[in-house]
Amino acid sequence: MSGGYRSLYNGRLMKSYRVYKNVNKQPYILGLRLSLFYLYILLLIIVIFLLSAGITFFKLAFYTAFLIVGYLVLKKLNSGALLDSISNERFPNTIINDNYK
Repeated sequence: MSGGYRSLYNGRLMKSYRVYKNVNKQPYILGLRLSLFYLYILLLIIVIFLLSAGITFFKLAFYTAFLIVGYLVLKKLNSGALLDSISNERFPNTIINDNYK
């Protein structure tokens, strides 16, 4: 009977499954979640359009400060509590499976 099993698997082991760590990680770009990164890119595009009207030293300094403050505010929002309450998503972003420890 063992010969029948041996021919069934052709000398191979059965498939094994590994539990991957960090399954719940979300993608981050520049330290921001994707939705906040897209918002920062939108701010950057607006600043580029505003600078296309004419570049002066004052405008350049003001818009640079505006982008830095915008980035710091988005970084603060990145903690997730406020953003999750605003978005009110139906399904969670992460799946927690406690069966594998």
